[in-house]
Amino acid sequence: MSKFSRLPGWVLMCLSATAAGADAGPEQARTSRLQSLGEVEALEIKPRALQIRGWKTLTGTKVLFVRTHDLPMFDIHVSFAAGSARDGRLPGLAATTFSLLNEGIPGKDLSAIAETFDGLGAQWEMDIDHDRAVFSLRSLSDPANRLPAINLLTQIFSEPLLSEDRLPPVKNELRAALTAEQGDAADQALQRIKKLLAPDSPYGLPVYGTESGLSAVSRAAVKDFHRRYYAARHAQITLVGDLTLEQAQAISLQISNALPTPPDSFEASATATPGDLQTSHLELALKQTHIVFAQISVPRRHADHAALFAAGEIFGGGSNSRLMNELRHKRGRVYDAYGATIHWSGGAGLLTIALQTGNSFSASTVALVRGMLNDFLRDGPTALELEHLKRRLANRNVRTSASNRQILARLAEINRYDLPLDLDYTMQQVQKLTVDDIKLAMNRHLSADRWVSVTAGATVEQQPLPASLPAAVDQAEESMCRADTGFVAS
Repeated sequence: MSKFSRLPGWVLMCLSATAAGADAGPEQARTSRLQSLGEVEALEIKPRALQIRGWKTLTGTKVLFVRTHDLPMFDIHVSFAAGSARDGRLPGLAATTFSLLNEGIPGKDLSAIAETFDGLGAQWEMDIDHDRAVFSLRSLSDPANRLPAINLLTQIFSEPLLSEDRLPPVKNELRAALTAEQGDAADQALQRIKKLLAPDSPYGLPVYGTESGLSAVSRAAVKDFHRRYYAARHAQITLVGDLTLEQAQAISLQISNALPTPPDSFEASATATPGDLQTSHLELALKQTHIVFAQISVPRRHADHAALFAAGEIFGGGSNSRLMNELRHKRGRVYDAYGATIHWSGGAGLLTIALQTGNSFSASTVALVRGMLNDFLRDGPTALELEHLKRRLANRNVRTSASNRQILARLAEINRYDLPLDLDYTMQQVQKLTVDDIKLAMNRHLSADRWVSVTAGATVEQQPLPASLPAAVDQAEESMCRADTGFVAS
């Protein structure tokens, strides 16, 4: 038996390719590539054939729908402008109301609700953030399953008991969630940076509220919150799957017509106002230090969003990013570094970059990243970095929007931020960008002196980062195999 016979197929491919490269000589090895790779790169990016249908119910609920036929099931996503930014003077009110919704309806407690969904073969999920309370249901399309599942879903929204008996255990669950967040260094660092950037805003508080806020929440406050914010005009419904247009419209009307219709107007969320402090440290007994950088950015609908998104991806968006190349490939100091944008309905976005490294290298890592950010704002990305990003996003776009659930997530984002009715909108916008577009957008909205950083870890004696080793940023783009072309299997 060959000593390579147990190796995975992709390893054998790499060994064969590198050995062949060595035989061919370094110049030919670098220029020789599979013909199929060149064909893939040349493929034209075409919009998908899926049609998005949209409408608004007479009671004010916005609905988006995509019909697919591959599977005899459908997914529904219902969200309300009922996140923690509407807590007012009771931090935790939104989370408490949200958590009580499925604790009981007439004739069914929490266990009976779960058993009913299970018996219908339906999957039920809930989530809440600062802006919206989100409910997702996957069900078979057959009327024997679909109709009772939608009936139960409608009751959860429109007829929750919000009982006094369930209030204490729900509060205890939220306190436990707060404690869990406080025990997670990454969560603590991100929460601290939100507090620094939005000190006088509900966005600076945890989604689950505060201990004092939870203690003060009453059933009367919960009932009033439900009546005001779980109303039809604050709801959005997104549907994907094996439904006719008429069935999708009937579902949206059933839910929308059953929701409360309060007479008072909607209260807009508070706008995030940046604070003054640029750096903060959380002392935690950990072997690794979590580091987060952030800066207030543009809203999701802003014309420069695509350019800033592209900038974030190039600088800190995964294994091919500038940050990963410098800190992992060249210095071996991080496992991962990633960027993300948190969107707030108060008219701002939060551009974040997160990583973790050894405690003794935290100060030098922060200094390096801050310097790299300054250089990036000054010089912008390279043409090669932008070219690679466009190719990666086009490939990622196909991989992450194939299933019903993936399409639902993309469609719910369109619904939430009132984007153009195009599943590929953001990717297509990035494909049109130039290096100057990105550089100009960064200079319009970002500033070197507005980056806020938070570290969470143990204070130890600091060391300088190891010297940078040569590592081409485009190496991973040119080949899946990172072995030296001079390597020959023996």
